[in-house]
Amino acid sequence: MKSSLRNMILSLTGLTVAIGAALAAVNEATADAIKETARRTRLEAMEAILPPFDNDIIATEVQSDGLPLYQATRGSEPVGIAIETYSDNGFSGRIAIITGFDNDGKLTGYRVLEHQETPGLGARMGEWFATAPHSVIGSSATLSVKNDGGDIDAITGATITSRAFLDAVNHARQAFQSYKK
Repeated sequence: MKSSLRNMILSLTGLTVAIGAALAAVNEATADAIKETARRTRLEAMEAILPPFDNDIIATEVQSDGLPLYQATRGSEPVGIAIETYSDNGFSGRIAIITGFDNDGKLTGYRVLEHQETPGLGARMGEWFATAPHSVIGSSATLSVKNDGGDIDAITGATITSRAFLDAVNHARQAFQSYKK
Protein backbone atom coordinates (compact mmCIF):
# COMPACT_ATOMS: atom_id res chain seq x y z
CA MET A 1 0.00 0.00 0.00
CA LYS A 2 1.39 3.34 -1.02
CA SER A 3 1.94 5.89 1.75
CA SER A 4 -0.33 8.82 1.10
CA LEU A 5 -2.30 11.25 3.22
CA ARG A 6 -5.54 9.47 2.29
CA ASN A 7 -4.18 6.03 3.28
CA MET A 8 -2.79 7.38 6.57
CA ILE A 9 -6.14 9.00 7.46
CA LEU A 10 -8.05 5.81 6.60
CA SER A 11 -5.60 3.67 8.62
CA LEU A 12 -5.72 5.94 11.66
CA THR A 13 -9.51 6.24 11.46
CA GLY A 14 -9.88 2.46 11.27
CA LEU A 15 -7.52 1.97 14.20
CA THR A 16 -9.34 4.61 16.26
CA VAL A 17 -12.74 3.00 15.58
CA ALA A 18 -11.39 -0.46 16.50
CA ILE A 19 -9.84 0.78 19.76
CA GLY A 20 -13.00 2.74 20.63
CA ALA A 21 -15.14 -0.34 20.06
CA ALA A 22 -12.82 -2.45 22.23
CA LEU A 23 -12.97 0.10 25.06
CA ALA A 24 -16.76 0.28 24.83
CA ALA A 25 -16.99 -3.52 24.99
CA VAL A 26 -14.74 -3.67 28.07
CA ASN A 27 -16.73 -0.88 29.73
CA GLU A 28 -20.00 -2.70 29.04
CA ALA A 29 -18.62 -6.01 30.30
CA THR A 30 -17.33 -4.55 33.58
CA ALA A 31 -20.03 -1.97 34.42
CA ASP A 32 -22.11 -4.30 36.60
CA ALA A 33 -19.06 -5.62 38.48
CA ILE A 34 -17.86 -2.08 39.15
CA LYS A 35 -21.31 -1.04 40.40
CA GLU A 36 -21.53 -4.10 42.68
CA THR A 37 -18.05 -3.47 44.08
CA ALA A 38 -18.99 0.14 44.88
CA ARG A 39 -22.20 -1.04 46.59
CA ARG A 40 -20.31 -3.64 48.63
CA THR A 41 -17.65 -1.08 49.63
CA ARG A 42 -20.33 1.31 50.90
CA LEU A 43 -22.14 -1.45 52.78
CA GLU A 44 -18.91 -2.62 54.47
CA ALA A 45 -18.13 0.98 55.43
CA MET A 46 -21.62 1.41 56.90
CA GLU A 47 -21.28 -1.80 58.90
CA ALA A 48 -17.99 -0.50 60.33
CA ILE A 49 -19.21 2.98 61.31
CA LEU A 50 -22.76 2.36 62.54
CA PRO A 51 -24.21 0.39 65.45
CA PRO A 52 -25.36 -3.11 64.41
CA PHE A 53 -28.33 -2.98 62.03
CA ASP A 54 -30.41 -5.60 60.23
CA ASN A 55 -32.17 -3.74 57.42
CA ASP A 56 -31.21 -3.41 53.75
CA ILE A 57 -29.63 -0.04 54.42
CA ILE A 58 -28.72 0.64 50.78
CA ALA A 59 -32.44 0.49 49.87
CA THR A 60 -33.23 3.30 52.34
CA GLU A 61 -31.33 5.96 50.40
CA VAL A 62 -32.85 9.44 50.46
CA GLN A 63 -31.32 12.85 49.79
CA SER A 64 -30.73 15.47 52.46
CA ASP A 65 -28.99 18.74 51.61
CA GLY A 66 -27.91 17.12 48.35
CA LEU A 67 -26.18 14.18 50.04
CA PRO A 68 -27.16 10.48 50.00
CA LEU A 69 -28.43 9.47 53.44
CA TYR A 70 -29.11 5.90 54.62
CA GLN A 71 -31.24 4.98 57.67
CA ALA A 72 -30.03 1.99 59.71
CA THR A 73 -32.57 0.09 61.80
CA ARG A 74 -32.50 -2.91 64.09
CA GLY A 75 -35.90 -4.53 64.12
CA SER A 76 -38.02 -1.47 63.52
CA GLU A 77 -35.97 0.86 65.72
CA PRO A 78 -33.67 3.45 64.10
CA VAL A 79 -30.08 2.99 65.30
CA GLY A 80 -28.17 5.42 63.12
CA ILE A 81 -27.71 7.21 59.85
CA ALA A 82 -24.92 6.96 57.29
CA ILE A 83 -24.28 9.95 55.04
CA GLU A 84 -22.01 10.09 52.00
CA THR A 85 -20.31 13.46 51.90
CA TYR A 86 -17.45 15.24 50.23
CA SER A 87 -15.38 18.37 49.97
CA ASP A 88 -13.80 19.69 46.79
CA ASN A 89 -11.33 21.77 48.82
CA GLY A 90 -8.68 19.10 49.43
CA PHE A 91 -5.08 19.87 48.53
CA SER A 92 -5.44 17.66 45.46
CA GLY A 93 -9.18 17.96 44.88
CA ARG A 94 -12.19 15.99 46.08
CA ILE A 95 -12.25 14.08 49.34
CA ALA A 96 -15.23 11.71 49.62
CA ILE A 97 -16.12 10.07 52.92
CA ILE A 98 -19.03 8.25 54.47
CA THR A 99 -19.98 9.27 57.99
CA GLY A 100 -22.09 7.54 60.61
CA PHE A 101 -24.24 9.26 63.21
CA ASP A 102 -26.21 7.82 66.11
CA ASN A 103 -29.77 8.98 66.78
CA ASP A 104 -28.51 11.87 68.92
CA GLY A 105 -26.25 13.25 66.19
CA LYS A 106 -22.93 12.03 67.55
CA LEU A 107 -20.41 10.96 64.93
CA THR A 108 -19.97 7.19 65.33
CA GLY A 109 -17.33 6.80 62.66
CA TYR A 110 -16.26 7.50 59.11
CA ARG A 111 -14.49 5.87 56.19
CA VAL A 112 -12.61 7.66 53.45
CA LEU A 113 -14.04 6.54 50.10
CA GLU A 114 -11.94 8.59 47.68
CA HIS A 115 -9.09 11.10 47.70
CA GLN A 116 -6.01 12.16 45.78
CA GLU A 117 -4.12 13.62 48.73
CA THR A 118 -0.36 13.38 49.19
CA PRO A 119 0.78 9.96 50.46
CA GLY A 120 2.25 10.22 53.96
CA LEU A 121 0.62 13.60 54.58
CA GLY A 122 -3.03 14.26 53.71
CA ALA A 123 -3.62 10.60 52.90
CA ARG A 124 -3.29 9.93 56.66
CA MET A 125 -6.71 11.50 57.29
CA GLY A 126 -8.30 8.05 57.55
CA GLU A 127 -6.32 7.26 60.70
CA TRP A 128 -5.53 10.78 61.99
CA PHE A 129 -9.06 11.89 62.83
CA ALA A 130 -9.95 8.56 64.44
CA THR A 131 -7.18 8.57 67.08
CA ALA A 132 -6.65 10.67 70.20
CA PRO A 133 -5.93 13.50 70.74
CA HIS A 134 -7.37 14.63 67.40
CA SER A 135 -10.28 12.19 67.13
CA VAL A 136 -13.57 13.51 65.80
CA ILE A 137 -15.45 10.32 66.74
CA GLY A 138 -18.14 11.10 69.31
CA SER A 139 -18.34 14.77 68.36
CA SER A 140 -21.71 16.45 68.00
CA ALA A 141 -20.66 20.02 67.19
CA THR A 142 -19.27 21.82 64.17
CA LEU A 143 -15.59 20.97 63.76
CA SER A 144 -12.64 23.13 62.74
CA VAL A 145 -8.85 23.00 63.04
CA LYS A 146 -6.99 24.92 65.74
CA ASN A 147 -5.55 27.29 63.10
CA ASP A 148 -9.13 28.44 62.48
CA GLY A 149 -10.06 28.73 66.18
CA GLY A 150 -11.34 25.16 66.56
CA ASP A 151 -10.33 22.27 68.80
CA ILE A 152 -8.99 19.77 66.26
CA ASP A 153 -5.28 19.33 65.51
CA ALA A 154 -4.62 19.50 61.77
CA ILE A 155 -2.53 16.78 60.16
CA THR A 156 1.06 17.98 60.34
CA GLY A 157 1.94 19.42 56.94
CA ALA A 158 -1.59 18.94 55.62
CA THR A 159 -3.76 21.74 57.00
CA ILE A 160 -5.63 22.14 53.70
CA THR A 161 -6.56 18.45 53.70
CA SER A 162 -7.60 18.69 57.36
CA ARG A 163 -9.87 21.65 56.65
CA ALA A 164 -11.43 19.83 53.68
CA PHE A 165 -11.99 16.65 55.72
CA LEU A 166 -13.69 18.58 58.54
CA ASP A 167 -15.71 20.54 55.97
CA ALA A 168 -17.03 17.23 54.61
CA VAL A 169 -17.93 16.01 58.12
CA ASN A 170 -19.66 19.32 58.89
CA HIS A 171 -21.62 19.08 55.62
CA ALA A 172 -22.79 15.60 56.65
CA ARG A 173 -23.76 16.88 60.10
CA GLN A 174 -25.82 19.63 58.45
CA ALA A 175 -27.58 17.02 56.27
CA PHE A 176 -28.25 14.92 59.40
CA GLN A 177 -29.81 17.89 61.20
CA SER A 178 -31.94 18.80 58.14
CA TYR A 179 -33.15 15.19 57.89
CA LYS A 180 -34.05 15.04 61.58
CA LYS A 181 -36.17 18.20 61.28
